[in-house]
Amino acid sequence: MPGLPPFVSATLRAPGAPARRLAPALLAVVFVAALGATAAWVLSGCSRQPRFVPASADSSLAAPGDSLAEQVRVLNERWSAPGGGEEAARLTAQVLLRDLRARLETGPPAALEGRARALLDSLDVGAEFAGAPCALAVNFFTRSDPTTGSWPWVFWSGGTTVQAQAVEGAGMGLVGLAVRGLDGTPGDSGRAPGIAALFERRAGGGQQPLLLAWHVAGERLELAQTLGPDSLGGTGTGAFGTAGDTAVVLGTRTWRPTPSFDECATCPHVYHERRFRWGRDGFERMEDLVVQTPYAVFVQLIQALTVGDRDGAAERVTRPALVESARRAGWAIANGAWRAAPGSEARRNEMIFYRGANEAWKVRFERHGGGWRVDAFEATTRVIE
Repeated sequence: MPGLPPFVSATLRAPGAPARRLAPALLAVVFVAALGATAAWVLSGCSRQPRFVPASADSSLAAPGDSLAEQVRVLNERWSAPGGGEEAARLTAQVLLRDLRARLETGPPAALEGRARALLDSLDVGAEFAGAPCALAVNFFTRSDPTTGSWPWVFWSGGTTVQAQAVEGAGMGLVGLAVRGLDGTPGDSGRAPGIAALFERRAGGGQQPLLLAWHVAGERLELAQTLGPDSLGGTGTGAFGTAGDTAVVLGTRTWRPTPSFDECATCPHVYHERRFRWGRDGFERMEDLVVQTPYAVFVQLIQALTVGDRDGAAERVTRPALVESARRAGWAIANGAWRAAPGSEARRNEMIFYRGANEAWKVRFERHGGGWRVDAFEATTRVIE
């Protein structure tokens, strides 16, 4: 829905299955039966050397004396109560943790996400999911009013059980999850086991990616790295991938405001594509490339002209004479902010740019190699907005 946070779009229902609440008593029977079937379980492929792990990685989840039916009743009340989202998320995470520990005895690691979806759908709890081998991130929110916020948690298999921990930072959208070394292998050239989650949060110009990475320290996650707008490039998108040697790579496509240019949220922008590799010391930038578009090359031309970089300006035009023509037109002098005319698209081979209160220029571009260059320009009439 327009105007709602990104986590509103999460879909929890299985295809064709309506949302439903399980009666607390029925849930209690199901959980007790499952828990009675096994006191401990080993998640195949997620640990080569089983070891004893206490019941919970987060002390707030330890509630051995609580009736499951009572927990379900209380968490439903919390989700309905104003301001009860954080507590409701904690109680829901507790129920989900118990279920994952009991129910995945016979399932593969990939079943973490499927089981979590089924359970939360039965409880009518809203959530976003991001899964990876032996780990799962769940971003809880209330379906009745998703605008009230969201509360993320991370679940992972460790030793003979599953652990869970809350993530600091409410109101974010969940984008993706990556792991290394959780299956008992050394993990990415001997580096310590870790989990990384990609979120997005709303800023003035749109959504901004945010990376959080943790070391797996037995029963807990220890925050090891945070990358925000300064490192990832501002507003835009991101996703996890792998390099040729299977190392985890984070890719982002982002923009930030351009000096001397007036850019609205829906206006053309100069986008950077960055790639970060998950190395020994965390995510390290490997690459930072400007996405080549006519708009980007025009911005680069103006920037070169205003600082007196004739060589840089010459690289952005099809013939040297255009640099001198641009100087005579006053483009090398700051005379108001530039902006693309309404309806302009960053990749069109002809764009109109306004400057200040009166100027308007029609600029034509020509492809050159893998990018663009300015081929001609002329003054034109401004369209009344």
